[in-house]
Amino acid sequence: MTTIYGIKNCNTMKKAFDFLNQNGITHEFFDYKKSVLSQDDFEKFVATFGEKVINKQGTTYRKLDDTAKTVLAGGDVSAMYEIVKDNLSVLKRPMITGDGVALIGFDESEWGGVFGV
Repeated sequence: MTTIYGIKNCNTMKKAFDFLNQNGITHEFFDYKKSVLSQDDFEKFVATFGEKVINKQGTTYRKLDDTAKTVLAGGDVSAMYEIVKDNLSVLKRPMITGDGVALIGFDESEWGGVFGV
């Protein structure tokens, strides 16, 4: 099963949901506002997407102190998770995994190619 990770009220997420629904792509939704991302899942995201998992353009990231930003830029995934678990909006949205798919961010042409639509 394909899972899309993010928050419902994000404009980029809305575009992603529209794409999935319009193309009949079955998916589950993991809402950062309602569930806590496990450290294991976070580690998988970092292994798959690298530093792209952190949305450095977002408000949540900009509000973090310099120490937290330094940790998020480092390679210690456990330390990164300690910051991320309390600030899930700092994660890039959307992230999609499952069924051989791994995507981060929404790019309609990229998604169309990956999903064959």
